[in-house]
Amino acid sequence: MGSLVTGIILLFIAFILMTVAAGRSGMAGAKILRLIAFGLVALAAFSIVGSTVKVIEPGTVGVQHAFGTVSPTPLLPGIRIVPPWSSVERYSTREEQWPGAGDNAEAISALSKEQMGMQIDVAIRYQIRPVDAPRLFLEIGDQAQIENVVRNAIRNGVRDGMVQFTINDIGGRNLIATTMEAEVDSALVTKPRTGGETFRIAQITAFFLRDLQPPGQVVQAINNKIAQEQQIETERHRVEVARLQAEQQRLLNQTLTAEALTKQYLEVLHDMRQSNNLVVLVPTEGGIPMLNLAELRNNLRRTQ
Repeated sequence: MGSLVTGIILLFIAFILMTVAAGRSGMAGAKILRLIAFGLVALAAFSIVGSTVKVIEPGTVGVQHAFGTVSPTPLLPGIRIVPPWSSVERYSTREEQWPGAGDNAEAISALSKEQMGMQIDVAIRYQIRPVDAPRLFLEIGDQAQIENVVRNAIRNGVRDGMVQFTINDIGGRNLIATTMEAEVDSALVTKPRTGGETFRIAQITAFFLRDLQPPGQVVQAINNKIAQEQQIETERHRVEVARLQAEQQRLLNQTLTAEALTKQYLEVLHDMRQSNNLVVLVPTEGGIPMLNLAELRNNLRRTQ
């Protein structure tokens, strides 16, 4: 539209110069005024023709509008011819990310099913469909306004998803993320207040639940519960070890009878036939005296 206005202004100036040159016909400078006027006419023609040619860059889509009307046909990437009085609003059809690169993560405050405050950090990738661009321009506005609407839909979807789960469910992160994604996707479908069919603002391409933090007192309670469970498990282990030791002692007491000891003693004496060991233990009712055969032999030799 600006190029068209510029061309009209140049034509008007050229017309004035031609009129002045006609009034000075035959005078010095009339020829120069005509040359300047012809140059302005050429510039005006170039400006007007240029206003009809629009280049839509790859990864964008254009929306043609003029005098309060919007063309329902989007302008796809390439060179497009439009009326010189039309303007073109451009939108990105590339995959966008929120939060953007370099932006700080936003902690979204949400309530659980028990109405306990949670701090949630999510990331999302979304994309605008080229066919929806005219409706988006008509109902919402430019690229920045659409980004604001998408951010609000993300926040609402995260809150609506979290309220369906309790504190005890926070371990199921995949299920929570899937529910939040479905709620965000639902929030991106809107219906104008003035009526008409519903339309989609953007299409979700990826949803990431990066962090989910319950209230501090809940975290402390969970840590205390884990510590108690570990302590209980340690005590159970100690009790089990003591029980096993008692069982071993009981079995040992059952096997160490007088008959068993006598049997073992006889087996030892049987093995000592081939041994050079000269010390023998002789169990009696009064105890277990030690019989030193070597010393006994020496004493017998001295007496003889």
